[in-house]
Amino acid sequence: MTSPLSPSTRREATRISGGAAADNLVAAVEIAYCPLELPHPVKLGHAYYSEREYVVVRVSDGQGRHGFAYGYTRGLPLLPLLEKASRGVVGTDPRDRGRTVQKMTEATPSARSTLVRATSLLEVALWDLLGKQVGLSLSQMLGAVRNEVPVLPVAGYFRDVRGDEAVIGELLKLEESGYDQIKIMVGSLDTPEAMGFLAQARESLNPRTRLAVDAHYSLPSVEASVRAMRSLADLGVWILEDPFLPSEWRRMAALASVGAPGIAIGEDVSEPSQFLDLLEHATVLRVDPTTCGGVRAAISGIEAAGIRGTAVIPHVFTQLSAQLGSAYTAVACVEHIPTESQSDPIDQFFERPLRVSNGHVLVDQMPGAGVGLDWDRLAAFRGNTTTVSE
Repeated sequence: MTSPLSPSTRREATRISGGAAADNLVAAVEIAYCPLELPHPVKLGHAYYSEREYVVVRVSDGQGRHGFAYGYTRGLPLLPLLEKASRGVVGTDPRDRGRTVQKMTEATPSARSTLVRATSLLEVALWDLLGKQVGLSLSQMLGAVRNEVPVLPVAGYFRDVRGDEAVIGELLKLEESGYDQIKIMVGSLDTPEAMGFLAQARESLNPRTRLAVDAHYSLPSVEASVRAMRSLADLGVWILEDPFLPSEWRRMAALASVGAPGIAIGEDVSEPSQFLDLLEHATVLRVDPTTCGGVRAAISGIEAAGIRGTAVIPHVFTQLSAQLGSAYTAVACVEHIPTESQSDPIDQFFERPLRVSNGHVLVDQMPGAGVGLDWDRLAAFRGNTTTVSE
């Protein structure tokens, strides 16, 4: 339940926020751990996940309006940090989210990278709440320049169970649906088996269809990465994603000298300053508002990339990414994991279905950041849930 602020707290909060209506201030923050089952384990690089672990945040104001955010836990202890950080959110004005986030991230420097992931979700939820308060979508608040954004669908999940032919069929279906670029999940990239499958995929598709491949940090060395890049170049692969961690950006110089395919990196950045390091050699910058500090931090990466003429592809979370793509043309496309793949099961709890037509996502114009969730339906799947209020 959302608890209203006491009269004394409302008066003080209104005074601090420069006269903002007390009903617009944050009255409560709810945090839920949501492990959702997968039909089969997901294989990302050398990692296996038998379920998708999400953390979901709902920020509520005094009038009962809600701002949402969700993200992957990646096995990190986000809940206790979110609970602690949320105490600094209750009673604040969503318009002052920058000041609120700054105070939160200054609190625990020793665990900063994990804390930034936690505060990222709170910042996104505050944007969502603010949009509902002022009656504007995130893209409208940022200054929309387009109403649809190209999509990069993600395919190939559960290939070890489904088999190569089924995945090839999935790729062909996506191509027939109007997609001219597809990202393929292949598991560990440094194997002859993975390269053999990619060769089969390339041969099956239209030569004009661009292919991106996710290494997911599975390449053990610069030498292995260079070998993989040369093999991928021979197959005409467009983008190699995440050969190294963002913190290992100096290794990318050796890969950049190979030429093709291009390098995409950045989805696990936890400090916006890292974007500048990655842009030294990246062909595509990856941004994720749920990990790098929130919408504001992601925008800093997008704008830096735009100045350099580097394309940006945000990391999944299609509804939120589409809002950014609507406002910034540096966003070349947004990722989307199709619902039928069953590999990102949070999509069954969205308030409004994603609208995709002819390879483009139609940007949600409803107030908020596009991340609304059906909290009541999600209740049956929520694990630990904490409410922070006055």
